[in-house]
Amino acid sequence: MEIERFRTIEGTIETKLNIERSIFITTLKGVQTEEEAKAFISEINKKYQDATHNCPAYRVIYSGNILEFSSDAGEPSGTAGLPMLNTLRKHQLLNVVVVVTRYFGGVKLGVRGLIDAYSKAVEIAIEKAQSEGRIIEKKRAYKQKLKIDFLSYGKKMQQLSYIGVNILDISYTEEYALIELIHSEPLDMPEVVDTQLVYV
Repeated sequence: MEIERFRTIEGTIETKLNIERSIFITTLKGVQTEEEAKAFISEINKKYQDATHNCPAYRVIYSGNILEFSSDAGEPSGTAGLPMLNTLRKHQLLNVVVVVTRYFGGVKLGVRGLIDAYSKAVEIAIEKAQSEGRIIEKKRAYKQKLKIDFLSYGKKMQQLSYIGVNILDISYTEEYALIELIHSEPLDMPEVVDTQLVYV
């Protein structure tokens, strides 16, 4: 089942929270793929390699399904990753990754305290994204390549204009025009040589 539209984050958001002398740094980012999410987690782990914990969570669209991941990264089981993931779910965010970095301040927060702290750390980053207008909605679209011979070029371009597609690029060979376009629905034309599902 393809997802028609979803909410995501534009760019990267960073926030800081101080709870009982522990510092929680939240880094929230919009991504396109699971690979991007994993690369971002590695980047944050390197950036804050001296931290007590770097707990990640992400929700990414893959082949029409939602891939979810979270880790407690050394915190007691279920106290960090899942509360973070649940906060992303609550706000219905997709194609996002978040890492909460904790520098331990000497005071143990207990299970309930940790769940609340990690949830709140993600919550304030989402609130900041909201206040900066960085929560955006993306819609499903289809990016297609068409190969049109010059005999039917004029007629086909007229047809595409009538349909109301958004043309991204046109290049020419000796015999053909290669057209790259984007549209809300896939075109069912014999000239189509490639179709990709994208979100814009």
